[in-house]
Amino acid sequence: MLQSLVLSAVLMGQTPATPTPMEALTNGRPQMMVQGALPPTVVDSSVPIKQELFLDRQPQDQPRTQTIVGTPYPLKAASEDDGAFSGSVTLNQDTFFGFYPILNGSYALNDKFALTFYGLFWTNPAFTPSGTGGTGLWTEIAGGISFKVLDDAITVNPALGFLSGKLLSGADRAMTFEGIVSQVSISHASKYLEAQAFGAYYVATAAPSNNNFFHYWLTGGVRPFADCTDWKQIVSVGAHFEQLYQTKSPAGNSTNIYTWLGPYVQLTLPNNVFLRVNAG
Repeated sequence: MLQSLVLSAVLMGQTPATPTPMEALTNGRPQMMVQGALPPTVVDSSVPIKQELFLDRQPQDQPRTQTIVGTPYPLKAASEDDGAFSGSVTLNQDTFFGFYPILNGSYALNDKFALTFYGLFWTNPAFTPSGTGGTGLWTEIAGGISFKVLDDAITVNPALGFLSGKLLSGADRAMTFEGIVSQVSISHASKYLEAQAFGAYYVATAAPSNNNFFHYWLTGGVRPFADCTDWKQIVSVGAHFEQLYQTKSPAGNSTNIYTWLGPYVQLTLPNNVFLRVNAG
């Protein structure tokens, strides 16, 4: 049984949705705002200012953030409140894949559809040609489209991309377009619940074409303190099941690389900044 720990963190979340005094962008369309003179503000020292961070300015039936618990692809389509563009940089580390940063982005076409992309930069030396000291690292680039179904309760994001390196092909040196990856994520994020189903299939397209992989997970959790106005509202907990299956190997057989089941704890701050720890 695999014993592992995964740590995921967003370094750069969404740009705060608060518009400038002169202009607010909603799906790329400028809207003028008028700011009048305001009376002087008197600070009451008896009111704990730190609680202002946790005051929910969204409708009570909406989550504070749409960040999905799944890792390593927390793709999030931009909403009207975010403007047309949104993006994040995620840092991930675990005992199998090693350290891998991810760049995520999306461009909203309307309130239902968005174009999405990600760049995944695998830094595990085991994925590189032997004796190269880490050069020719495995790189994954993909793009797709995100859309909402069931009254916006579910977000579906299929994507198609390519790999550069030598892990799939088994070549002696790193190769551009050595493989393709097709994937889909199905996500839900509400005030009290969060869940995701994800699957990705990696296929070698360059000789000698040694390795194909199927990677998938199912994850879900609850936000038990979503109604709180203090720090506890950022906490969510749940369970994560994941499997990496090698469907083709140099010997011609298939192998279960690992099966992982365990809990997770996630701390989610405003503007889609989060810290997540998995164990299993």
